[in-house]
Amino acid sequence: MHKGLNIYDTEGTLLDLVREPILQWTLGSEISNSQVKKLYPHVIDIKVAKCPCANDVALFGFILNSTYNGVYIGKTISGFRKYNETTWYNLTDNIYSQLNDERQGLTIIDMVLTNHFLVILTSLGVYVSSDLRYPVSSQIQLSRADFCGFERVDYIKGKLWYNEKCFANRESFEVDYVTITFDRNRTLSESSSCFYSKEPFLHWLPCLPSAFKKAKFLPHVITFLIDQETRTGIYLFHNQNSKRISVSVSVLKNEIPNSQPKFPNFQFPSSFYHPVGMVFHPRSHFLYVYGNQVWLSMDGGNTFELVCDFLSNYVRKTAHSFYTSEISLITKNGRIYMTKAGLTRYTKSGRFGDNIFTLYYDHLGFIHKLTPERFDTDSSSSGSTIFGTPPDLGFDTALVPQFLSPNEMIFFAYVPLNEPKNMIYKRKFKNIHIGKVINYRKMGNAYIRKLLLHANGPLGFHSSVLADIIEPFAVQKFSESSCVYGSLKIYYTGNTFYHIEIITEGYYAQFSHRDIEKTVVRPGYSSFMITEIIDIRNVLSLATMPQNIKSTLYFPEHTWFLIGLGSIKGRNWTISLKPCNYWVQQDDNDIVSLNVVKYLDVGNKENYRLKLIPNTRGMKLLQVPPVTVVVGNPALLEVKTEGYYDATDSYHLNALVSSKFFHKGSTSLSLIIWEASTSCFVTTLLPIMKSSCSYLKTLHHIPGRQIPREDWISGVHKDSRGFNMIKTLPINYRPPSNMGISIPLTDNIYHADPSKPRPRSLFHKSKVTGQLKQCDNVPSREMCNCTEHQKFSHAVAFSDCKEKVHRFKFPVTQYPVALEISTEKEKFAMKPPYLVTMTEVNMRQNWQLKHNMPENVKKMKDYLEPLLKTPVYNPLGLNISIRGSELFHFKVSVVPGVSFCNLEEEFQIYVDEVPLPFPGHILIAVATSVVLGGLIFIAFIFQLHNIHPLRAFRRYVRGNIANPPTISS
Repeated sequence: MHKGLNIYDTEGTLLDLVREPILQWTLGSEISNSQVKKLYPHVIDIKVAKCPCANDVALFGFILNSTYNGVYIGKTISGFRKYNETTWYNLTDNIYSQLNDERQGLTIIDMVLTNHFLVILTSLGVYVSSDLRYPVSSQIQLSRADFCGFERVDYIKGKLWYNEKCFANRESFEVDYVTITFDRNRTLSESSSCFYSKEPFLHWLPCLPSAFKKAKFLPHVITFLIDQETRTGIYLFHNQNSKRISVSVSVLKNEIPNSQPKFPNFQFPSSFYHPVGMVFHPRSHFLYVYGNQVWLSMDGGNTFELVCDFLSNYVRKTAHSFYTSEISLITKNGRIYMTKAGLTRYTKSGRFGDNIFTLYYDHLGFIHKLTPERFDTDSSSSGSTIFGTPPDLGFDTALVPQFLSPNEMIFFAYVPLNEPKNMIYKRKFKNIHIGKVINYRKMGNAYIRKLLLHANGPLGFHSSVLADIIEPFAVQKFSESSCVYGSLKIYYTGNTFYHIEIITEGYYAQFSHRDIEKTVVRPGYSSFMITEIIDIRNVLSLATMPQNIKSTLYFPEHTWFLIGLGSIKGRNWTISLKPCNYWVQQDDNDIVSLNVVKYLDVGNKENYRLKLIPNTRGMKLLQVPPVTVVVGNPALLEVKTEGYYDATDSYHLNALVSSKFFHKGSTSLSLIIWEASTSCFVTTLLPIMKSSCSYLKTLHHIPGRQIPREDWISGVHKDSRGFNMIKTLPINYRPPSNMGISIPLTDNIYHADPSKPRPRSLFHKSKVTGQLKQCDNVPSREMCNCTEHQKFSHAVAFSDCKEKVHRFKFPVTQYPVALEISTEKEKFAMKPPYLVTMTEVNMRQNWQLKHNMPENVKKMKDYLEPLLKTPVYNPLGLNISIRGSELFHFKVSVVPGVSFCNLEEEFQIYVDEVPLPFPGHILIAVATSVVLGGLIFIAFIFQLHNIHPLRAFRRYVRGNIANPPTISS
């Protein structure tokens, strides 16, 4: 679709270099690549630790032999794309500073990078960094964890175990745990050979509680993991006496595992004899136990399902990609196998000849092969660059097809009757073949759906697979085998084999030695594989379904076929990966990430919609749900699923997740496309559901009057009567108190300027109150560094920066307090069950709230007010009346219990043009009344005594004019 439009698809990551904790530190003294090359001859293994939230940030450590000392770590921010981009550090001196005497034989054994700490296991002890979020110096600070009674010989056999979770927006219930196990028998001087700790990893506790230690036969702890989703501890035990492997799950109480298991212990079969470890797939609830077999649990260790069996080989380590759900299994002999999280099928990726290597997945799921000398990077998620041509999963034997229906066949794997027992496994179908495709070189392929193992026959066939025919298999022509034009007579010889005779007259139909390991096939009957040529008309064969043959069979000419899936002259069939058979379409308007994190507040719901579009050319589509939904912690959230097929055979899934309990926690919601091929990019979706407060959920006060931002900047916005609705606060303003306008008592200062004097500081109480926040210990307002956001914020924390507020005329009567809740998806007016409390942050009075109080709100109000010891209000229809003057600063808080969020909002109202306060107005009125009354009384007295002041004044004036004063010289 992009062709000719100059539009390109791209994929990448954005790394926050400031936020990533490990990048804020220098690990040690930096060393050059030439110095690193000197270490190559001494390297016996390598370790990689990657950041849980940004897998492109990773550490690379060398494990050295006894001929060299030191701790050397490389750091990358680009996912080991190029060797020269790695920065190398020498941490030896940092480690030596924690040691007293022994310094010989120092090397890394293992390391783990958690969300906030770096834990390094060395041959001389365990070292833990300080909290990486708070750098106190440029170089990383390490402290040594003490394990009494353990020495170098123990540390070099130790292992670190970690359940990788990303805590990008960390909740109070999210914490990292690390476990260390030692491969030694417990002695009387030791409390355990397994210890675990939670961050900051200062105190390490024994994995086994005291009740376990009193047991007569104490099992050896191979691995101990903390399941953060269900708050349990999971043990992988190896019983030294019975040689059996088991998994036990204990509930954590006060961070200590309970001695009573949560479930009955799961006992692995005796075929699982070489356990190596146990690991959770990152950010999921898929638990893998690996060794000579790999087992998968989706329910926290209660039950397990076999994924693969490597017989004498075993998995020594695993590599995981949370982004693509891909898991690589690295075996002892260098073979690499791959599976997808949640699937019970796997495939072989290839084999490496390097003696020292490891695999690493970057943030986008691209796989890298890391060796001491070089890094090989895959250019595609399929692994073609590193592993080369995808390997043929076939094995050297003949396949014998047996029709079940026109679209189904069973393929039997032929094992010669004289095959040594220790070699039979090489000629059998195995778990790895499930979900793969059988390809015939001439024509034909079939999709393997099920593996069948035969303990009691048919003879010569120890295993078979049930397959769907995608493309019909080519049959032998006359030019390839002339017997196809003959009629056959088939009967039992009495000794394992079945005799096949050509009964057609003439010699144009005859057998030849080229027909050995070819199969006579007739739908509805048993198939017969030719094993020996007696003569040109008679052969011996093995039947695939001998129990169905009751008498002599006759196959007329043209009613049967001959199919050649033999191996005598080279195998002419292969087994390969099935092409991706499903496309996944998500709800683009809501959730688009495969590993999205969604927050559910109390009473909220979340719809997760998914559409699976089949790409199954020639394959039979089973009308059963192709998706399995697994909830990591079913007790945390309620999950309901609905699914249906549409007219195009696409499957629609809707998972409704709801939070009905006031309990915080996190759980994974795994959607596993169990029918998907491992070649599909998407086989498992792992959204994380958090029963908690979303950092995007906020409470807002909606002002009754909307003022444009440019008017706020200018400070002028007049209404229709010319009244300015914006008040610019005076410098260092403090609102009045109940003692008077000139006696402010609040600690909050608005429009602060440390270089200017504080008004209204005449009284002692006003002088000792009033504390600067952001402007404290700075000489001027410019040095306060107030941002535009802080200047416009209503929060009391930014009162120093606040300059302008809403201005109202006195009196403010029934001003509606409109409250709105905003989430990442919607905005809605606040109403019950949300109830609120309201306070004035400067302890002012002269304001009153009114609200609606239906019966249900009244009951909640009566219940909450004694607990909160403050009035509770209904936010729907809430209004306020103010009879005071100047600034009122209100804070609205949602009552606890209706939301995980601490929802709070603040707003300010400045009341201006207020009449004189009491008693000034009354005194002026009284004085005016007294003066007016006195004047009226005097006029009455004058009138009563017939006194006319105006006439007397006129006579006086006239007299002065008639008799002017005489001036003598």
